[in-house]
Amino acid sequence: MLDVLIDQVKLLDLGSGKESFQQVGIKGSRICTILSEKAVQPRARKVIHGKGAYLFPGFIDFHTHLFQHGSGFGLDADQLLTAGITTAVDMGTAGYANYPAFHQCDAAGKKVRIRSFLNLSPVGQPGKGINEPMDQAVLNLEKMEELMDRYPGEITGIKIRTSANIVGTLGLDPLKTAVEYGEQLGLPVCVHTTNPPAAASAVAEILRPGDIYCHLYHSVGHTILDNSYHVEKGILEARERGVLFDLGNGKMNFNFAVAEAAIREGLFPDFISSDSTPATFHKSELMWDLPRCMSKLFYLGMPLSEVIRSVTETPAKILGLDHRIGKVAEGYEADLTLCRMKKGEILFGDSSGETRKGSQWLEPEKTFIAGRVVWEKA
Repeated sequence: MLDVLIDQVKLLDLGSGKESFQQVGIKGSRICTILSEKAVQPRARKVIHGKGAYLFPGFIDFHTHLFQHGSGFGLDADQLLTAGITTAVDMGTAGYANYPAFHQCDAAGKKVRIRSFLNLSPVGQPGKGINEPMDQAVLNLEKMEELMDRYPGEITGIKIRTSANIVGTLGLDPLKTAVEYGEQLGLPVCVHTTNPPAAASAVAEILRPGDIYCHLYHSVGHTILDNSYHVEKGILEARERGVLFDLGNGKMNFNFAVAEAAIREGLFPDFISSDSTPATFHKSELMWDLPRCMSKLFYLGMPLSEVIRSVTETPAKILGLDHRIGKVAEGYEADLTLCRMKKGEILFGDSSGETRKGSQWLEPEKTFIAGRVVWEKA
């Protein structure tokens, strides 16, 4: 007998883009069977009726800030459950000096699965208006490696912010150091690129295949567009080399004009992420939450299958979890999001105050972790 059966749900095949009505059975914490909606309904202790909603893999928000007790940017991770998120990446809010505090106070014991990109700077991102030091004298590869040993599996990358006001006269040297450390530690590097000290192509040129260029569509300082409003050649070459691109919507990092110009040339993000903080999550129409960011990219022409891949399969692979999560498939953990495509008028915003009027959006109704409902819409 199944523990849970979720019937009357649409599954989306990310390869073909085709949708089909299915029944999904859960035993323990894992998906154990997937049957056609027309098949005989198996016995289950609990049946949940999807009523035609999508059943997606639990969303993975690849860029959040969760150091609630150590940073002005920190959000309570379990608030993300209301957005259908079952796994979240804290993107560099803590560095080697305060990561143990982050782990103890804000990561351990949460329902949401948390992974982290450790900030190159020892103090991470303390808060608005406080720039993290990145002088060579304070950077410490050995201490970062010690944390990886102390918290195995938690630290999955290195984060660095290269804004001109943060790096100052250091320019791109800290990014080069981050990549060197990443090479030695076997970790990808994610670089915040809003208002960089050099052209976007110069930033991207430093990155290796698998490294992540974050805030793809920002409009502050050097952007991914050249003076003719075309995507810089170096950005397209970086994509060909295997550099990955993250939306990182946030409060200051998404601009419709940049996005629409890039999308005309086929440049969509590999990851759709929210960059959630207490100032934006369910407070700012510019960002609101991850499903709203996903809906905005869908509005801009990103196929739904690729939208879903960007918050499931792709981040799961980078996190080394693609054998466990990121798919609705037999044997995978039953981290799931029951989500409906709502119809009506909705406004999508950007950091300059521009809006676009959409007609549909994704809205989560239930969030499952390990086969159990951990949040449902009232």
